[in-house]
Amino acid sequence: MLRMRSLRRALLPLVLVASPAAAQLGFGSRPPQDSVPTAVSPASPRAALQAFLRHANAADWDGAAEFLAVPTAQRERAPLLARRLKTVIDQRLALDANTLSPLVSGDTLDGDLTGDKVADLLGPTGREESLRLVRVGGPPVRWVFSQATVNHVDGWFEALGNPWVRERLPATLMGEGPFNVYWWQWIGLGLAIPVLVLLAWGLGALLRTLLGRIARRTVTDWDDVLLENLRGPFRLWAAALAGGPVFALLELNPRANAFVAALTRGLALIAIFWALLRLIRIAQTRLQNAAWETGQGAQARTLVPLLGNFLRVTLAIIALLVALAQFGYPVGTLLAGLGIGGIAVALAAQKTVEHLFGSVSLAADKAFRVGDWVRAGTTEGEVQRIGLRSTSFRTIDRTVVRVPNGRLADERIETFGERDRILLRTDIDLTYDTAPEQIQRIRDTLEEALRAHPKIWPDAVRVHVVAFTDSAVRLNVVSWFQTTDWTEFLQIRHDMLLQFMRIVGEGGAHFAFPSRTVYHVTQPGQGTPPVDG
Repeated sequence: MLRMRSLRRALLPLVLVASPAAAQLGFGSRPPQDSVPTAVSPASPRAALQAFLRHANAADWDGAAEFLAVPTAQRERAPLLARRLKTVIDQRLALDANTLSPLVSGDTLDGDLTGDKVADLLGPTGREESLRLVRVGGPPVRWVFSQATVNHVDGWFEALGNPWVRERLPATLMGEGPFNVYWWQWIGLGLAIPVLVLLAWGLGALLRTLLGRIARRTVTDWDDVLLENLRGPFRLWAAALAGGPVFALLELNPRANAFVAALTRGLALIAIFWALLRLIRIAQTRLQNAAWETGQGAQARTLVPLLGNFLRVTLAIIALLVALAQFGYPVGTLLAGLGIGGIAVALAAQKTVEHLFGSVSLAADKAFRVGDWVRAGTTEGEVQRIGLRSTSFRTIDRTVVRVPNGRLADERIETFGERDRILLRTDIDLTYDTAPEQIQRIRDTLEEALRAHPKIWPDAVRVHVVAFTDSAVRLNVVSWFQTTDWTEFLQIRHDMLLQFMRIVGEGGAHFAFPSRTVYHVTQPGQGTPPVDG
């Protein structure tokens, strides 16, 4: 396993900002050491590295070997060591020669007066090993890779994977593509994707066939529904699981391999959370169906979707945290930061939390259910949906009003769907020329008509004279009808009011209307009949 510590490409800093997973691929930037353009000395570390890369890119391994401090005993292997070092640099470092010093003396600010550190690599043993350039005496003075660096080349190269394959591939396929991945590896990745799809499809079909035979022998149908809904998540999970050994055949470099491994783990986790979401939906559907069968469908329409949404939100938060952890984000630090900044978070999310707890409060108190006609504050209508944040009402004008649950929980809520009977209350005004005996007969007849109705609630039927108004004697009628259907009650009230009119007419009385009688007082003997106004 190799790791770069100091030098990265300056052209791709946005990839590092966008995702820590891109950092696993080794992209980033470091500002050049020179803030002011400086002339590059041909005897500087920068010129030496540029010359080495120029000879290597031209496959001039003898020329590239001149920049290696090769021990005398290994002079015959110098071209091979140069080739292997170039492969290590291409695969692990993505060096930018412009980050090295352009001076003959090298970088003297790092405390190393005899050489310049190019990068730190993790060797096969897991310890950091330095890739260094050292200055050798002349004349002329020149910079070469140190003998310690040359001694590590074979170990670094062996850590890249199977050298036999790399040394026998055509030069075109050994060229680097994006993310320091060889072109033959990109081709392998392109072929691996349809292979994984076919493999996942085959495993899914095989497992579905086996489990389908078992499910058909059972009495219940829940296992058939479960098997049908988990087909997609299982295929994704199987593809992610098979991706590890398939991608391992490509021998990707550790940075690319770490990204691919994180991606496959992420897909496996997505498949698991996808399956859990399907299970929540299946359980929600079955609970609602069971509630309808037991006559509790209205309550199920309220509580079951609310519980399902709560579980989905909780699962989404957990999935997000797990995904962040898979791609290198410090979730523990993030949660600790939320703890430290809890006050700010609480203030920012105050309304959201208020509405969430408001929905829980409404569900716990069973203030109303989906389908109930409700009056809450200035809002009146049929409850359409109870969500985690707000409740939707269908008003009598057929508009939809959404009220936040936090505010709704504090309102005075009048639920018409909870009543067991409906009130009929009206006033009947009779003219003052109606005799008391007539009023009594009319009152008794009205009560008899109410009690004769098959839907009347007989425990409270009241018909009484309650007031003498400016223009009438007022009879107050109060009764309840044993129905909760508003449409049915409208017809009952319609029939009863028409019957009340007939009873008053048959009793020889008349309905009063607002009027006033004015008497003109004159001198004695000059009487004037009253004038009605």
